[in-house]
Amino acid sequence: MSYDYQAESTGHVIGLRRGYEQGHAAGHDDGWNDAVAQWQKQIDEKWAPLVDRLTAERNEAIRARDELLEQVRSAGQQNKKWHHACYSLLCALDSAMDVLQRAPQDLRTRVMVDYAKRVDYMHGKGWIDAMPHDNEIVKQCSRKTADQLKGWWTQVIARAKKAADRDTTPTP
Repeated sequence: MSYDYQAESTGHVIGLRRGYEQGHAAGHDDGWNDAVAQWQKQIDEKWAPLVDRLTAERNEAIRARDELLEQVRSAGQQNKKWHHACYSLLCALDSAMDVLQRAPQDLRTRVMVDYAKRVDYMHGKGWIDAMPHDNEIVKQCSRKTADQLKGWWTQVIARAKKAADRDTTPTP
Protein backbone atom coordinates (compact mmCIF):
# COMPACT_ATOMS: atom_id res chain seq x y z
CA MET A 1 0.00 0.00 0.00
CA SER A 2 2.71 2.35 0.78
CA TYR A 3 4.20 1.80 -2.61
CA ASP A 4 0.94 2.58 -4.32
CA TYR A 5 0.43 5.68 -2.22
CA GLN A 6 3.92 6.92 -2.86
CA ALA A 7 3.67 6.32 -6.60
CA GLU A 8 0.28 7.96 -6.65
CA SER A 9 1.48 11.02 -4.75
CA THR A 10 4.63 11.28 -6.86
CA GLY A 11 2.51 11.08 -9.99
CA HIS A 12 0.20 13.71 -8.56
CA VAL A 13 3.13 16.04 -7.80
CA ILE A 14 4.64 15.47 -11.23
CA GLY A 15 1.26 16.09 -12.83
CA LEU A 16 0.81 19.30 -10.87
CA ARG A 17 4.29 20.49 -11.78
CA ARG A 18 3.73 19.77 -15.47
CA GLY A 19 0.36 21.45 -15.28
CA TYR A 20 1.95 24.54 -13.74
CA GLU A 21 4.65 24.53 -16.42
CA GLN A 22 2.11 24.18 -19.18
CA GLY A 23 -0.09 26.83 -17.64
CA HIS A 24 2.87 29.15 -17.20
CA ALA A 25 3.98 28.56 -20.78
CA ALA A 26 0.46 29.08 -22.07
CA GLY A 27 0.05 32.17 -19.90
CA HIS A 28 3.43 33.50 -21.00
CA ASP A 29 2.66 32.97 -24.67
CA ASP A 30 -0.81 34.46 -24.36
CA GLY A 31 0.58 37.45 -22.45
CA TRP A 32 3.29 37.94 -25.05
CA ASN A 33 0.76 37.78 -27.86
CA ASP A 34 -1.49 40.28 -26.08
CA ALA A 35 1.42 42.70 -25.57
CA VAL A 36 2.46 42.38 -29.22
CA ALA A 37 -1.12 43.01 -30.33
CA GLN A 38 -1.33 46.13 -28.15
CA TRP A 39 2.00 47.45 -29.46
CA GLN A 40 1.01 46.70 -33.02
CA LYS A 41 -2.18 48.69 -32.49
CA GLN A 42 -0.13 51.64 -31.16
CA ILE A 43 2.31 51.33 -34.03
CA ASP A 44 -0.51 51.31 -36.56
CA GLU A 45 -2.27 54.28 -34.95
CA LYS A 46 0.61 56.50 -33.85
CA TRP A 47 3.83 55.55 -35.58
CA ALA A 48 2.78 54.35 -39.03
CA PRO A 49 1.67 57.85 -40.16
CA LEU A 50 4.99 59.29 -38.96
CA VAL A 51 6.92 56.58 -40.78
CA ASP A 52 4.88 57.22 -43.93
CA ARG A 53 5.48 60.99 -43.69
CA LEU A 54 9.22 60.54 -43.09
CA THR A 55 9.44 58.05 -45.96
CA ALA A 56 7.71 60.53 -48.27
CA GLU A 57 10.07 63.31 -47.11
CA ARG A 58 13.07 61.05 -47.71
CA ASN A 59 11.83 60.18 -51.19
CA GLU A 60 11.30 63.89 -51.94
CA ALA A 61 14.80 64.70 -50.68
CA ILE A 62 16.26 61.95 -52.86
CA ARG A 63 14.37 63.30 -55.88
CA ALA A 64 15.57 66.86 -55.13
CA ARG A 65 19.14 65.60 -54.72
CA ASP A 66 18.95 63.79 -58.05
CA GLU A 67 17.66 66.96 -59.74
CA LEU A 68 20.50 68.99 -58.24
CA LEU A 69 23.04 66.41 -59.35
CA GLU A 70 21.64 66.63 -62.88
CA GLN A 71 21.86 70.44 -62.77
CA VAL A 72 25.46 70.27 -61.54
CA ARG A 73 26.35 67.76 -64.25
CA SER A 74 24.72 69.94 -66.89
CA ALA A 75 26.47 73.06 -65.55
CA GLY A 76 29.78 71.20 -65.62
CA GLN A 77 29.25 70.25 -69.25
CA GLN A 78 28.27 73.83 -70.11
CA ASN A 79 31.32 75.12 -68.24
CA LYS A 80 33.54 72.77 -70.23
CA LYS A 81 32.02 74.06 -73.50
CA TRP A 82 32.66 77.69 -72.43
CA HIS A 83 36.18 76.73 -71.38
CA HIS A 84 36.93 75.35 -74.84
CA ALA A 85 35.28 78.34 -76.52
CA CYS A 86 37.33 80.83 -74.48
CA TYR A 87 40.57 79.03 -75.27
CA SER A 88 39.60 78.95 -78.95
CA LEU A 89 39.07 82.72 -78.86
CA LEU A 90 42.35 83.14 -77.02
CA CYS A 91 44.09 81.14 -79.75
CA ALA A 92 42.61 83.41 -82.43
CA LEU A 93 43.52 86.51 -80.40
CA ASP A 94 47.12 85.36 -79.93
CA SER A 95 47.40 84.75 -83.67
CA ALA A 96 46.02 88.21 -84.51
CA MET A 97 48.28 89.82 -81.92
CA ASP A 98 51.37 88.20 -83.43
CA VAL A 99 50.42 89.75 -86.78
CA LEU A 100 49.70 93.13 -85.14
CA GLN A 101 53.07 93.07 -83.40
CA ARG A 102 54.71 93.45 -86.82
CA ALA A 103 52.10 95.96 -88.07
CA PRO A 104 52.71 99.72 -88.16
CA GLN A 105 52.05 101.67 -84.97
CA ASP A 106 49.17 103.55 -86.62
CA LEU A 107 47.30 100.28 -87.22
CA ARG A 108 47.90 99.11 -83.62
CA THR A 109 46.61 102.48 -82.38
CA ARG A 110 43.41 102.11 -84.41
CA VAL A 111 42.98 98.56 -83.12
CA MET A 112 43.41 99.73 -79.51
CA VAL A 113 40.93 102.61 -79.98
CA ASP A 114 38.39 100.12 -81.35
CA TYR A 115 39.27 97.80 -78.45
CA ALA A 116 38.53 100.61 -75.98
CA LYS A 117 35.17 101.32 -77.62
CA ARG A 118 34.18 97.65 -77.49
CA VAL A 119 35.29 97.33 -73.86
CA ASP A 120 33.24 100.41 -72.95
CA TYR A 121 30.18 99.01 -74.75
CA MET A 122 30.48 95.52 -73.21
CA HIS A 123 31.17 96.94 -69.75
CA GLY A 124 28.08 99.14 -70.06
CA LYS A 125 25.99 96.05 -70.91
CA GLY A 126 27.44 94.19 -67.92
CA TRP A 127 29.02 91.52 -70.09
CA ILE A 128 32.53 92.15 -68.73
CA ASP A 129 33.69 93.54 -65.42
CA ALA A 130 37.13 94.90 -66.29
CA MET A 131 39.48 95.59 -69.15
CA PRO A 132 40.37 92.21 -70.66
CA HIS A 133 44.08 92.80 -70.06
CA ASP A 134 43.30 93.41 -66.35
CA ASN A 135 41.06 90.34 -65.99
CA GLU A 136 42.65 87.85 -63.56
CA ILE A 137 41.49 84.79 -65.50
CA VAL A 138 42.93 86.14 -68.77
CA LYS A 139 46.18 86.80 -66.90
CA GLN A 140 46.18 83.23 -65.58
CA CYS A 141 45.35 81.66 -68.94
CA SER A 142 47.64 83.77 -71.11
CA ARG A 143 49.98 86.13 -69.32
CA LYS A 144 51.70 86.96 -72.63
CA THR A 145 48.45 88.10 -74.27
CA ALA A 146 47.40 90.18 -71.26
CA ASP A 147 50.83 91.81 -70.99
CA GLN A 148 50.96 92.59 -74.71
CA LEU A 149 47.47 94.14 -74.66
CA LYS A 150 48.37 96.18 -71.58
CA GLY A 151 51.61 97.34 -73.23
CA TRP A 152 49.82 98.47 -76.37
CA TRP A 153 47.12 100.11 -74.24
CA THR A 154 49.78 102.01 -72.27
CA GLN A 155 51.48 103.10 -75.53
CA VAL A 156 48.23 104.43 -76.97
CA ILE A 157 47.44 106.33 -73.75
CA ALA A 158 50.97 107.79 -73.66
CA ARG A 159 50.74 108.89 -77.32
CA ALA A 160 47.31 110.41 -76.71
CA LYS A 161 48.65 112.36 -73.72
CA LYS A 162 51.59 113.65 -75.78
CA ALA A 163 49.24 114.71 -78.56
CA ALA A 164 46.98 116.44 -76.04
CA ASP A 165 49.98 118.23 -74.49
CA ARG A 166 51.10 119.41 -77.93
CA ASP A 167 47.60 120.72 -78.64
CA THR A 168 47.49 122.70 -75.39
CA THR A 169 51.02 124.08 -75.69
CA PRO A 170 50.84 127.65 -77.02
CA THR A 171 52.72 128.24 -80.26
CA PRO A 172 55.01 131.30 -80.45
